[in-house]
Amino acid sequence: MTDAAPAAEAACHFEENPRLRESPLPTEVRHRFGELRMSRKFARDPGAVKRILVRTPNWVGDAVMSLPVLAGLRRRFPDAALTVLAARRVAPLFAAQPGVAEVVPYPGGRGKWQVLWQLRGRFDLALALPNSLEAALGLWLLAVPLRVGYSSDARRPLLNVAVSGRSRLAGLHTVYYYLGLLQALGEVAAFSPPALFLKDEELAAAAQLLADANLPGRGPWVGLSPGAAYGPAKRWPPARFGALGRALQQEADSRLVLLGGPEERLVAETVKEQLPRPVLDLVGRTDLRQALGVLSRLKLLVTNDSGLMHAAAALEVPLVAIFGSTAPEATGPFGARATVLCHPRPCSPCFRRTCDLGYEYACLTDIEVPEVLGAARRWLREET
Repeated sequence: MTDAAPAAEAACHFEENPRLRESPLPTEVRHRFGELRMSRKFARDPGAVKRILVRTPNWVGDAVMSLPVLAGLRRRFPDAALTVLAARRVAPLFAAQPGVAEVVPYPGGRGKWQVLWQLRGRFDLALALPNSLEAALGLWLLAVPLRVGYSSDARRPLLNVAVSGRSRLAGLHTVYYYLGLLQALGEVAAFSPPALFLKDEELAAAAQLLADANLPGRGPWVGLSPGAAYGPAKRWPPARFGALGRALQQEADSRLVLLGGPEERLVAETVKEQLPRPVLDLVGRTDLRQALGVLSRLKLLVTNDSGLMHAAAALEVPLVAIFGSTAPEATGPFGARATVLCHPRPCSPCFRRTCDLGYEYACLTDIEVPEVLGAARRWLREET
């Protein structure tokens, strides 16, 4: 595979890494997992499984929330080589993950069929984490003997280890939804929370990038992520991000960095117009690995519900997360170093991209700057 990214170096020292230590599965989650049903019992010797493929979710936040599946597979099949098949936008996430031997970018369009053909016949076991028909079809085309996935979207004929009863997982965090697939391979009693890893050179490059910005102020680096790919119903007003940034600059002498994708440039410009001092504007100017490096150097991130929010949580960066139309109990930051602000309305959570019920995004606009600033102050006071 000419397009594959080897990750053999990252596969070392898996068991010793403290950020991958297992925690007991919550009792309620374990009970719900016990209600899942499998079309076929996994009866193979784990030692006989030598090559595993995981088709990952297609969006950054979902890909981060699926990381416990990779850690669980690594523990369950310690002698197996683990390959990740991931959409190009998320493939870089896995470049330094312990236990991942290979990352294969999965292109859109016709190129996907060539990638699948080149991978055909290489794997003993494969998991389809997306619920799409295409994800299951891909595993079937690869001729993988054991193909695991949830029984949804008419996929069951393509999956010979189909997991049914996923409605029993409703209300649980998405981390547990993905993790539930491992129940098809044996009882899940413990798990490693999502954790992202960076190489030393990436950390050094991020530190240098911030130093080279030469911003006024001697206070902490604070990230603002004012965009959200999903739509306006997840975006706290940019003018409020600007007012928040202004307060952070004035009272904490904070140095601000704006983060986000190219489609969020206009939002970033609106935020900058509100600020009295220069900021480091990296919106649309970094690749994903560079963005992760910058996140790792922050004292705090203030963000909408976005992929960067999940990445920051998996890097153990303190964050304040602002929620609108979505449900923080299902897709909130997974970890203890986060403050989630949410003002639900009678229609919440609606999961809509835009507000067409006449509430004028009240779930977001009810969250005012002093509340967010207060949450930010508490994290900025934390001793490091």
